[in-house]
Amino acid sequence: MPGKLVSAGLLLWVLLSSFGAAADDMLNAKTKANYVFNFTKFVEWPALMNDTLHVCIVGAEPIVNLLSELASRDTKGHLLQIWSGIDDPQICQILYIDHDAPELQSLIQQVRGNQILTVSDAEGFAGRGGCIGFYSENGQIKLEINPDAVRRAQLKVNALLMEIARIVR
Repeated sequence: MPGKLVSAGLLLWVLLSSFGAAADDMLNAKTKANYVFNFTKFVEWPALMNDTLHVCIVGAEPIVNLLSELASRDTKGHLLQIWSGIDDPQICQILYIDHDAPELQSLIQQVRGNQILTVSDAEGFAGRGGCIGFYSENGQIKLEINPDAVRRAQLKVNALLMEIARIVR
């Protein structure tokens, strides 16, 4: 009987641990989606030709789904169009690339110098030339911004966003 109790306890622990990890992953996805959504309010695209902001997400379906739910909210007068994956990254104003996406580096090179806010949760992303990177600190998702990359992209980031971010070069 004690062996069955240990096995049942172990099974319960494994199930709860995996549930906790899944809940953490969903919370992280929600946090990242909210940040990306709010970037539409704190970043200016000087040459935006119409009222539509194209947000392209590569390799992060939960973020696509969450952003699709947020797309109808106010974004300083812009309509949001959410794309899952992309054939032509030049259509994007925001390009979010998941840390696991194999095309991460090639996409950054393709859009370099264009008015595209590049965002990723890949480790050291902003330090490697991306505009905004997510990193985890004490269980919280935080931002790092590379002002040189933002300048190369000809974008303007609101000072309030700069204040809450770690600056990297």
